[in-house]
Amino acid sequence: MPFLAPPAATEQENLAGYLSMQLDAFRVLAHGLSDAQAAATPSASTFSIGGLVRHVTVVTANWVDGVTHAPEHAPVAEIEKRVAEFERGFVAGDSLAAAMKEYDDVAERALAAARRVALDTAVPVPDAPWFPKDVEHWSVRWVWGHLVQELARHAGHGDIIRETLDGATMYPLIAAAEGMGDLGFLQPWTPSEPGFTTGVSTVVYFAADPAAARAWYTELLHSEPYFDQGPYVEWRVGPHDRELGLLDAAFAPEHRADGTGSVIAYWQVDDAVAAYERLLGMGATSQWPPRDFGAGYVGASVVDPFGNVLGVMQRPLG
Repeated sequence: MPFLAPPAATEQENLAGYLSMQLDAFRVLAHGLSDAQAAATPSASTFSIGGLVRHVTVVTANWVDGVTHAPEHAPVAEIEKRVAEFERGFVAGDSLAAAMKEYDDVAERALAAARRVALDTAVPVPDAPWFPKDVEHWSVRWVWGHLVQELARHAGHGDIIRETLDGATMYPLIAAAEGMGDLGFLQPWTPSEPGFTTGVSTVVYFAADPAAARAWYTELLHSEPYFDQGPYVEWRVGPHDRELGLLDAAFAPEHRADGTGSVIAYWQVDDAVAAYERLLGMGATSQWPPRDFGAGYVGASVVDPFGNVLGVMQRPLG
């Protein structure tokens, strides 16, 4: 993928060039990611990189079907099938390689159509509530302009997700994906060892009177807890859905059993058991050994060499 769209002698070549560039952006966004990273949602967005790839695959395929079947309508069954695929998204356990293969197949079809179908060809407007009712058809020219706009918007969306995920930005990723060497002004992206944590996962307070504390925090946060399991309740707070938990002090670790001023900040990690063992190896002492909370959550806590409680939490992806 070049840093700029190629020069073009005709309008059709120009649209195809910009379409090709925007399609390449998603290959670059996914470059170097594991399946687990592709399913992660580290930003305020509910999308993952894998989810974006699936989304633009469906969207691009639908527009390409409209162009290739024009001036007739595209088959409704195919569109409905793809919408169902989009709604499923990209979840833990999905294969990024398989998602990219589907994407590449659709991208190839899009570029072939962009270079072949006459720009003035009429494309009938699909019968969907989000499309205008006073327009009967678009031109192929309009469709490619719209698709370039939508892909560019989601590519920028993906830039934020990828940078939040591992710090990678677009130009170094392009250089890496294209196999470029040291450009002087730009170093190609290279994977780095993951840090200990990607941020705070859950903060847990203890209360000797959990019912009163629950009511107090419900009023403070202007919301009911989304999770309520007897002695433990939890809210999601802020644009990143950070978790605030409230636990009956009767279940607190022994040296915090009175519940006064006690708190555990759980740091998000990929493997809670490995992080716990690493902390013990660095001189921390066990407070709570790793526990499986269910639904993909595994947590543990230690007391660091300076007397501070430090928790680690492995959360489900997606």
